[in-house]
Amino acid sequence: MIKTLWLSPNFNHYKARFLNLLSKDDDIDLHVLRGAGRRGYGDKEIEQNWNFELSEVSVPKKNYGFSLNVAKTIKEKFNDFQWVLISAEKKNFPLFIFLLWLRFRAKRNGKEVKIISYCHPLIKSGNGKVTKLDIFLSKIYFKNLDRVIFYTEQGYNWAIKQNYIKKEKAYWANNTIDTNEVLKYYNYTHPTRYPITILFIGRLIASKRIPLLLEYYKNLKLKMVNDNLRLEIIGDGPLLSSVEAAAKLDNTIICHGSIIDESIIAPIMSRSSIVFIPGHSGLSINHAFAYGRPYVTSDGPSQPPEVDYIINAVNGYFLKDSFEENLKTLVELLTNKEKLQLFCDNAKTQGEFLSVENWVKQIKNALLDE
Repeated sequence: MIKTLWLSPNFNHYKARFLNLLSKDDDIDLHVLRGAGRRGYGDKEIEQNWNFELSEVSVPKKNYGFSLNVAKTIKEKFNDFQWVLISAEKKNFPLFIFLLWLRFRAKRNGKEVKIISYCHPLIKSGNGKVTKLDIFLSKIYFKNLDRVIFYTEQGYNWAIKQNYIKKEKAYWANNTIDTNEVLKYYNYTHPTRYPITILFIGRLIASKRIPLLLEYYKNLKLKMVNDNLRLEIIGDGPLLSSVEAAAKLDNTIICHGSIIDESIIAPIMSRSSIVFIPGHSGLSINHAFAYGRPYVTSDGPSQPPEVDYIINAVNGYFLKDSFEENLKTLVELLTNKEKLQLFCDNAKTQGEFLSVENWVKQIKNALLDE
């Protein structure tokens, strides 16, 4: 079995579930060293008996890569593993240098421990800005890592084309959620026509542009005055009070708070026509596609790699035009039954491609490939 240590500064429910499936593979002996995550930012965790060994250091995500406690804990375990996985991020760079020293020391003592990353094709700063330091650090990571798994095939191809990494050490595995958990409670169906439901699912933080979501919804109600329209919001975070205030003023806005139980999410997704997050997206894209629901968001450099899964005007939309033009696009999708059902079918097809089983195969291939 391949003994793998997965360093996880944040341990939300999405990550816990897909790591649990990976750990069920007979060839993978998975250990996870988690941090304390992001307190107060709407991350939801689940407690259960995992198939992997889970250890915790009480260090917030932002400090994980600088923590002496984390370094000490890894040092004690390092030689027990064949692979150690670290995310190639700016804030993890001090820890990465420490891992390189541990790898050198282990090799000098006749023990081979390899370092791998599951990451973006390029480090970015705030608002998606790429600085010279970002490029420099990305190149150092990719040169010194034994292998790199990129979040998408597009990211994999781009990094190789830019000569940031040699092809022989590059792999890709589509970032995903535990799609098996969805299938336990959901059989694919087209959305109900009345009420027409828009769904937001994610952390209630500034980068999601929730005020813009509410502005779009207010104007959609004016455009679709004869339609029964509803906005449902699943999530928690610093902007929860703003969402709750909007729901008090408009009874067609339903605020559910944080939900991670798919048995509760399934009926909400089932009646929804689209998932709409006008700001920073992420695994909510995979979540929507797992249910066969189109995804609508904005485009921009700050978006995560999961936006590569959206095919504009096929399984969702990138809103790039003026506010009024974007409203027209949304009204057309929500009111044209045949078009909406086609988008849903396309989203479902993409969701099947992004299944957690495919993810496990791709990760396993990166770890076992000779």
